[in-house]
Amino acid sequence: MIEQGQRRVPVPVAAASGILLVAAALAATMVFSGGPSVATGLIGVVLLPVLAYGLWRGSGRARFWTTVFATASVVYGVVAITRTDALELLQMLGASVLVGLLLVPASSRRWFDGLPAKE
Repeated sequence: MIEQGQRRVPVPVAAASGILLVAAALAATMVFSGGPSVATGLIGVVLLPVLAYGLWRGSGRARFWTTVFATASVVYGVVAITRTDALELLQMLGASVLVGLLLVPASSRRWFDGLPAKE
């Protein structure tokens, strides 16, 4: 067996990081196409890649804040369900998937607790 110096990122965490990077790219396109608010878009463009990097590195703080923001997004979408469009429904779905990927699989929980992966 070959000894590895670093742990491998679990698939659910890698998928969550990818979702955050796609959301950052969408926020960037909305900023440049004259979206609702430039300040909000810039926060998304800066914050989402930072959270994705934190998840990739196994930061518990990044997991916490990603979960908080994603849950808030889902709650806001449910409250405003009567006036949502397809993009907002996609945002709710993505946020729900993020929460699920970070909190449900055992490999994700071990990644953020710093425990070795099970073989």
